[in-house]
Amino acid sequence: MGAARAAPIMDRLSARVLTTLAMIARYRLVPALLAALLLAPACDSGKKELTPEEAAAKLQTDLESGDTLVRNNKLKAAEEIYIRVLEADDPGNARALAGMGKVRFEQKKYDEAEKYLVDAVAKTAGDPLLHFTLGQVRQMAEKPAEAAEAYGKAFELSPEDSTYGLSYGRMLKKIEKFTEAETILRQVAEIDPKAQFVFTELGDSLRGQEKWDDSLRTYMKAQTTYPSNKEAFAGAAFVYEAKGDNRHALDQWSTYIRMDCCSEFSKSVAQMKVETLKVDHGDGE
Repeated sequence: MGAARAAPIMDRLSARVLTTLAMIARYRLVPALLAALLLAPACDSGKKELTPEEAAAKLQTDLESGDTLVRNNKLKAAEEIYIRVLEADDPGNARALAGMGKVRFEQKKYDEAEKYLVDAVAKTAGDPLLHFTLGQVRQMAEKPAEAAEAYGKAFELSPEDSTYGLSYGRMLKKIEKFTEAETILRQVAEIDPKAQFVFTELGDSLRGQEKWDDSLRTYMKAQTTYPSNKEAFAGAAFVYEAKGDNRHALDQWSTYIRMDCCSEFSKSVAQMKVETLKVDHGDGE
């Protein structure tokens, strides 16, 4: 009878022991299971790995999106795309570098813009638009000699583009390389006689060389081509004064003032000239 009673007790104890052992075995396996999950390939998580062709296509789509955002003045969003490309997708990507240069240019951070664009130009030296953009950045940073160099490269790469040539000629004039400026601006006038104020810029370059008659003829042409270009009247007035023709100088300054009554130049130069020239209506002729 005692043995019969002991048997169920032993059975219950055995069942508990087995359950406990099973739980111990289960929990001992937990670290191993976690390690296995952590070491599982990325593809097991459901993320698709792109083929090289797909990655290249995505990169181009991202860069196009960045360029569009810059054009729409959404600079922060564009910057995020370009930075991601440069830091993760394709470090040194010329288009992303150029994009960041444009972003910084629009933000008026000219030193940073120049660095990005110089790097972009180094990778794609045959792109005239990149050189032109670099010239714009340097011009805004008040580096006219460096701007002239960049504009000159753009015009060299695309000699049919009057915009590049006009910017180049203006910077050469600004740094007082008048002979070189004359050569470039004559080329621009041949390419596009309607290029904005090209004859005024050419007149200034000729005046800088004291070619008075050529300069005056060019200013007259500028006034005919662009009647609203007040600088052509100021330039002609300077030439008439240099030639001693005060009466015609007075006429030109008076016309200038009718077009520009209130700028600093008008007040400090043009209007003062008129007051001085009124004393003499052309005795120098």
